[in-house]
Amino acid sequence: MNVRKINAKEVIIGEDCFIGENVEINVRGKFELGRCSVILDGCKINCQEFSAGEYLFMSNDVEIGRGGCQNPEAIVKIGKHVGIFERTLINPNSPVTIGDEVGIGGEVMIWTHGSWLDIAQGYPADFGPVSIGNNVWLPARCIVLPNVSIGDDVVVGINSLVAKSIPSGSMAAGNPCRVLWKNFFPRPFDQDSFTIKINEIIEYWKNNLLPHKGIQSVLKIEYKIQENCIILVQVEGETKFQIGSRTIVGYSNEVVEDFRDFLRRRGVKIYTGRPFRSINPI
Repeated sequence: MNVRKINAKEVIIGEDCFIGENVEINVRGKFELGRCSVILDGCKINCQEFSAGEYLFMSNDVEIGRGGCQNPEAIVKIGKHVGIFERTLINPNSPVTIGDEVGIGGEVMIWTHGSWLDIAQGYPADFGPVSIGNNVWLPARCIVLPNVSIGDDVVVGINSLVAKSIPSGSMAAGNPCRVLWKNFFPRPFDQDSFTIKINEIIEYWKNNLLPHKGIQSVLKIEYKIQENCIILVQVEGETKFQIGSRTIVGYSNEVVEDFRDFLRRRGVKIYTGRPFRSINPI
């Protein structure tokens, strides 16, 4: 683990974490980072308290801070398995809460305060928390304003301005953002659709990516698809990727880990207590 600069009253960092270069962390209370988490180069965290569960991925130049972060309410709580991508800004003047399995795309802005002109002359000012539930995708260049709550199982369209709360299960988009479909997510595949989709994913990985990475045993790799389970068959043994329970049973090697990471990039995440790793191209 390569720690650059952490100033906090209490620091708790789990196993197998990585913190990149030019990272500045200034937390007046507790800073807590779950296992297998990654904070890449140039990130800044400035708040009262910060906690994140396991497998946080924070891409380059993410900033948590700016105005009002000396407040006692400047608290950031992030669940497990969360991705926050490059140049995103999260402003915790008031509390910001982010649930599990949340993806926040590049250059997103989440604001908990907005003011400039004199409120005594009738100009607007807005202060308040932001809450994001579990299983939410907030893609690139969205803006979330204060006093917004986004429920569970929500997908927001790219470049949306989220000025009002969004109920669970919704597909929403626009500027200003509005709910397009209610009770839309989650939408589980039936077994036939699951098999077709997984076949497409595996065939691309096997026939395109593995040769690109110089895997000599590519022709010897077979697979089977059962209900909610992918079985990868190599000469050395079988590996069961159990999608429902997000576990792996059986033989493991670098090819298994590469496939696990490839599934992650398709949103199928299996957590084993080890960081995700791919084989680099030759």
